[in-house]
Amino acid sequence: MAQKKIFAPKMGPKGQMTLPKEIRTALEMEEGDRLLLKIEDDGKVVLEKAIIIPASKKDEFGEATETWSFL
Repeated sequence: MAQKKIFAPKMGPKGQMTLPKEIRTALEMEEGDRLLLKIEDDGKVVLEKAIIIPASKKDEFGEATETWSFL
């Protein structure tokens, strides 16, 4: 079983945090990327890299998407 790693970034006065490099690397994050934060019923927060779909793309049903969408 893989060992879980725990990180405790400090929140600044504007509510900002720096994600540790190991997390940014694991999520393949680059400057300007967006994150999804989901709060589960048990109170856990799940962090995922957001996938942006440009408005110029059409979905599989041929309908135009919004300006951007999160998957």
